[in-house]
Amino acid sequence: MPYVQVVCTVSNCKYWGNGNVCNADKILVTSDQIGTIYPNSIDASQADMIVAESGTTPVSFCESTCCKTFETKQ
Repeated sequence: MPYVQVVCTVSNCKYWGNGNVCNADKILVTSDQIGTIYPNSIDASQADMIVAESGTTPVSFCESTCCKTFETKQ
């Protein structure tokens, strides 16, 4: 799998790292329509289950997407 650096400015996420880098093992980005079905906070390990249930979720605009990997930093 290719290495991709994800830039994130949400500093209260448990996966946020110095330099605004996301440190999650997996990141789930889905459509807002599918995103509303799942809880606001999803552990990165649940991404495979959500993809299996939802399949592909095409959108027309970036504003129609959401990151479901966010978890509040403790």
